[in-house]
Amino acid sequence: MSPGPRSLVLLHQGAGPTIDHFLAAPLERLACGRLDLDSRLAPADELARLPGPPRLLLVVRALPAPWLRPLRTLRRQGCRLIYVMDDDLLDPAAGTSLPEAYRRRLRQNITAQRRHVPELFDEVWVTSAALAAKYAHLAPQLLPLDPHPRLLLQRPRLQLAYLGTAAHQREFAWLLPLLTALQQRWDHTHVDLFGDLAINRQFRHLPRVRLLHPMDWERYLQETGSRRVDLLLCPLLEDPFNAGRAAVKIVDAARLGAVGLYSDREPYRGCVRHGETGLLLPDDPQPWLDTIAALIAEPERRQALAEAGRAMVESLGRRPGCPAHPLERVLVV
Repeated sequence: MSPGPRSLVLLHQGAGPTIDHFLAAPLERLACGRLDLDSRLAPADELARLPGPPRLLLVVRALPAPWLRPLRTLRRQGCRLIYVMDDDLLDPAAGTSLPEAYRRRLRQNITAQRRHVPELFDEVWVTSAALAAKYAHLAPQLLPLDPHPRLLLQRPRLQLAYLGTAAHQREFAWLLPLLTALQQRWDHTHVDLFGDLAINRQFRHLPRVRLLHPMDWERYLQETGSRRVDLLLCPLLEDPFNAGRAAVKIVDAARLGAVGLYSDREPYRGCVRHGETGLLLPDDPQPWLDTIAALIAEPERRQALAEAGRAMVESLGRRPGCPAHPLERVLVV
């Protein structure tokens, strides 16, 4: 940001709805030079990023105690300070129904510093008429709801999932570099994983990856049955225990309306026709990434593969020539 008459600083604690709903769009329309500082970080480090005292600084929601003195210094240097309040953050009694951990964060970030607001800020901006009425003594400015256009965009979304359990530790480790590369390459791919705390620790740093807690079978069916999944990842590494597994993941792919990407070994090699009812891939993650790239670019092929995979599963046990089920033998008198 170059200093100038329209330069502006936003001090906040990471991207949040208040900025996108009330501030980002008008700032862009006004072509303001904008720099964002993080109030969770040390003031000295963040303020060192400033090319000089800004003309205007908006404190959004949080006012941690370590920032009080630096803000006073900026005000003495001619910076105009505005506090933006999007909830009733200055009244400790207003949040008595909130969880204790949430109230504790509010106390640390703003409520404990509430007495400084009138003397520190040149203006207070609020986001609701109720806040404007309650804090009329601060002469607040009511912000109009002005959502940034990106909030209303119809974004493409490609949903992937891996439905392994804690018994698939090697598969989870194999997936980590694949998903890391995947999420770096595209910004519209979303991944669902089922895993415990150890799995969460491995994957939680990745963007757009959701970790779901293990659950019983009925809840699992309810949770997954309501989802739309485009690609179901089914790696199965060579392992004595894995050698005894059945091809049940083809049923998951059919349930979810997904294309199944399977390891090119039994049990999948024996039931999936590569390129027709699913895709059989080697253990190298790169062919998986290349295949995903091709499927992203070919939605019609994705749909055809998913439909053929479902038709295959629906025919199981009912195709001409299928061996009789053992139940038929023991139940037929």
